[in-house]
Amino acid sequence: MSTVESREVRPARERWEVALPDGRVVPWTGFHVGPAGIAPRELAHICRRLLGMGPAEAEAAARVELSPAGAARDRPGIVAYSPPMAKRMFEGALESLAAGEPAEDWPTILEARSVCLAHTGDLLIGRTAPWKEAAAGRPVVVVPDHDHFHLSHALLRLADGPADQWARVLGPAIDRLRADPACVVRVYALDEPMRILLLWLKRVAGVDRLLVEANAPEITEQWGHKAVLHPAARTAHDLSVPPGRAPFDVLDAETELTPLYRVFGLAVPRLPGYVVLWDGEPADAVADGGIRTTPGDVRVPGTPGDEQLGNGRAHRAEDSFAAQLVLAAQLLRERHGLRVGCLKPVRGGTGQRIHVGVPLDDPDVLAALARQAARSGEDYLLEAHADYLRHAVTGHEFLLAPSVHVRAGALADGMALQFLNGTMWEGNVFLDESTHAAFGITRSHYTRVRHAMADFVRLFQGRGLINGGVDFAIARVGGRYGDTPLVAMQDLNLSACGADYLHAFLAESRTELGALAGTGAGISAATKVIRPASDMDLPRLRRLVDHRTPTSYARALTSVPGNWGLIAVACPDAVRAAEEVLAIEARLTA
Repeated sequence: MSTVESREVRPARERWEVALPDGRVVPWTGFHVGPAGIAPRELAHICRRLLGMGPAEAEAAARVELSPAGAARDRPGIVAYSPPMAKRMFEGALESLAAGEPAEDWPTILEARSVCLAHTGDLLIGRTAPWKEAAAGRPVVVVPDHDHFHLSHALLRLADGPADQWARVLGPAIDRLRADPACVVRVYALDEPMRILLLWLKRVAGVDRLLVEANAPEITEQWGHKAVLHPAARTAHDLSVPPGRAPFDVLDAETELTPLYRVFGLAVPRLPGYVVLWDGEPADAVADGGIRTTPGDVRVPGTPGDEQLGNGRAHRAEDSFAAQLVLAAQLLRERHGLRVGCLKPVRGGTGQRIHVGVPLDDPDVLAALARQAARSGEDYLLEAHADYLRHAVTGHEFLLAPSVHVRAGALADGMALQFLNGTMWEGNVFLDESTHAAFGITRSHYTRVRHAMADFVRLFQGRGLINGGVDFAIARVGGRYGDTPLVAMQDLNLSACGADYLHAFLAESRTELGALAGTGAGISAATKVIRPASDMDLPRLRRLVDHRTPTSYARALTSVPGNWGLIAVACPDAVRAAEEVLAIEARLTA
């Protein structure tokens, strides 16, 4: 279980604080919502009260009663975006706060920017002020609970309460489902809390089946992470590799040990890398069970009533984790001739908790990283450090780390080149057959990326794949591969993702610039994450950003003042779109 699931929660007052396992107390600041969560045991009780069945039965029921589907633009649906549990966004926020760094308010960001994806007439569910600004003039359901980090948890609390309260708040959503049983509910990911909520909503509305714009749970949970691209370190160690075997032959042989190949026979392009498994239960991690959130009166772990933070299993699991990390480093050195690696959580989202430039021959560094990573009680990947090919435009040097996407179950057009700040995603530029070369991506590399993604989408079509994206690397890793650039899948984000907003804005722009599109000119677009000032609400940001000319269209999409924003530009030229969105960002921050 994650730390967000294991916290002890009390009703919110003025201020929240979080007590860490080491006794430090971290103020919960910079968020529009609290850090409260629902523990697994309590979630099971709520599930039984709402559905009359336990979580395992609910999971089975969801496979029958919740059907993945793409939302039609001409049919109003329901939108409710909550942070997915698998992305561990709470843990990332807490890690930033503990380090004395500002944290991104992901619950509010996801709510506010989900409005950009809404179709005409969609009913929007949310609770925060930035979401309300973005949703102004649209039909909404305002959830009164600001204590819980996850909107899904807040909605479950509401559903588990007095009937008159949930009927008053959720009445419009229930009425919409009754009026149109083919209405599609659009969520970020169909994780366990959201599944329970939607099964309950379906029952209350009295519909036979609920259409959900999200991947089937097994797609996101079993296949939507980095570990499916790589063999486990211990498994790879058992592979016989004769001395002098060509490096690409070694890479191919190890690819046959990956979950994607073992289950489906799909060999994907990949960098050398090995999965380091957490052998204990998630609750065995030393940090788990030690997170406590209380408003005002903070209980520090170790006081009566708190769980013990560690046990023998935890230390055995830590030792195993450290040994596997050393083994993975050894394999990268000896089989692939590599000197540096990159350590990342297999399920981490938003580019957080990634360690680059890891020296593979330094036991002290590896031991320290193992101790730090093991505290989260999750699997990690030690991968070759990627030296991405680069291409500069005015105002930015791009790493050639494109992503390709699935929308409504089909392979989306083109690809999206990412704006990156270190390892953090900060927007995209849309590229296609006519524009990729302007960003230094060769036709061969463009074709290889598109073909690899097409093979992946074909594999999962009919299995519940509705949306998501795959991040690729066009990079050198050195060692036995020398200066040869590798094209490789690096991450599977099989849920809603940041590039959804690029594709939605691109579709909008083709309408807004219809006269230009009618001449046969292509339309490209770029989105860019910004850090808006604390007084930069969405109406003000729109006054500064929004404009339209016969050949250009710009719009402010999202603002969470003092935390996160998203702006976008569309025009006929991809380089110009990137440079214009960067110029707008520069003006806003001058």
